[in-house]
Amino acid sequence: MESAVSIKNLTVNYENVEAIKDINLEIENKDYLAILGPNGGGKSTLLKVILGLIKPSKGEIKIFGKSPEASGSLIGYVPQFSKFDKNFPINVMDVILMGQLKNKFSLF
Repeated sequence: MESAVSIKNLTVNYENVEAIKDINLEIENKDYLAILGPNGGGKSTLLKVILGLIKPSKGEIKIFGKSPEASGSLIGYVPQFSKFDKNFPINVMDVILMGQLKNKFSLF
């Protein structure tokens, strides 16, 4: 069976700072995973590279056998914000539906 997420020898650098070094991880389909660690430990960086939002410096990532860029319709992501406009006219269902539109329409 193909892994949901397969990471091999992943390294991510921000300029001269090594945020993640030589990570190997296999997440099987229907598994649960918690990512825990201190501030600045690379948790958000790991998620961003899995989502294809940033490029790894080294290594390989596969999402159900595809590159992160090719697997965008397989993963949903809602980033955490500390501040938002409470008067912005949107609810949770609207956000979910916007994610579904991504699969039907492409701007790029």
